[in-house]
Amino acid sequence: MKETSVSAPARDALGIFAAMIRAARIQRGMTAAELGIRVGVSRGVIQRIEAGEPGTSIGAAFEAAVILGIPLFDVPTPQLRKLHKQRQEVNMLLPKRAFLAQFSKPDNDF
Repeated sequence: MKETSVSAPARDALGIFAAMIRAARIQRGMTAAELGIRVGVSRGVIQRIEAGEPGTSIGAAFEAAVILGIPLFDVPTPQLRKLHKQRQEVNMLLPKRAFLAQFSKPDNDF
């Protein structure tokens, strides 16, 4: 993903998340390689997460946050599974055509 294809608000959010990951890792005295082992990725992936690169795996970034104790949402961790299940149930109620509908291209001119 090219950096220019990411909106300013998304870049800002990535930067904040990246800084939180790096600060938490350093506070815990972990190297990027050690965190990478725990996450199941290379040191380079951790470095890209900490640099806020938009093309980095969201799964790896979220797993790093969980390992470091960074909350992912404004919901207590035990409630995340319940919230996820609720969202899935709502999606099952939607007609299939809701997922197949053609949407207009979003306006990225901010």
